[in-house]
Amino acid sequence: MKKLFAFLFLLLCACRQDYVYLSEQDSGRDITLNVGQSAIITLAENPTTGYAWIFEIEPKEQNVITNIREKYVHQKTNLIGSGGIKEYSFKAENSGRVDIYGYYVRSWEEWDKNKVQSVRYSIIAK
Repeated sequence: MKKLFAFLFLLLCACRQDYVYLSEQDSGRDITLNVGQSAIITLAENPTTGYAWIFEIEPKEQNVITNIREKYVHQKTNLIGSGGIKEYSFKAENSGRVDIYGYYVRSWEEWDKNKVQSVRYSIIAK
């Protein structure tokens, strides 16, 4: 009986998912998170070209998610100028809905949100 309970406990722990990983292919989808659950958006980025992902949350005044961090992860290569991955992490703090927009731009240039490479994730926290 102890082995059965131990097995069920391990199974329950394995099924619990603390993180949801999102990529460019998930853009446009509704993503449901439980309050307390975190998500990590991973997008290809090459800052040597001057381009980088900039993220915005709508509505701006919200208490649904908090930004945990933004981080650039270099590719493990010796090639000069090779790209990597931008990770944008956030956590669902309260129930509600927000949209996260990402724009791949050169921050010093003028750009139109409708004409640049972009992603959108609708986050529904329950």
